Amino acid sequence: MAGAIREIVFGAEDGAVQNTALIGGMVGAGLTNRVIVIVGLINAIAGVLSMSMGTYLSSKAERDTHLATTDATVSSTRTFSPGRDAAVMAVAYAGGALVPITPFTMGFISPSQAIRVAMVATGLTLFALGVGKAIVSRQKLLGSGLEMLLLAAAAGISGYALGVAAGAMFGVDV
Repeated sequence: MAGAIREIVFGAEDGAVQNTALIGGMVGAGLTNRVIVIVGLINAIAGVLSMSMGTYLSSKAERDTHLATTDATVSSTRTFSPGRDAAVMAVAYAGGALVPITPFTMGFISPSQAIRVAMVATGLTLFALGVGKAIVSRQKLLGSGLEMLLLAAAAGISGYALGVAAGAMFGVDV
């Protein structure tokens, strides 16, 4: 896990925060659960593809640059595996992105109720991710968990506010 911590943290955080902010915006704009789930899933799939391809290409570039600039007699402590990095990123992003979508699949709750459940679930997930990162890196658990949670909360609130503003400006009624 320590070898993939970068991809796990980056992928899960980005998937959860990006989709929570998008979903918050859609709730703020007054969209229905059905629309939110469809758009959230499309966004999650697009994010998995984009992030895993970007991870593959950047990991490969880092490996190639390292090989081109390092003396062949010097051993590297970094293991480069673009395929593994991309796969870990894809799974982590998908896992993070699905957390805020799940409450909207429950047909018996309204979007305003679902967003509250999504925010709590996403917050707990990100706090746990921060704690996990701290365990691997031997950092302070509470500080790392709170850092992840507070940064994500700012993005989620911003997404909701943008959705409210867009709904008011454009009179969205879906």
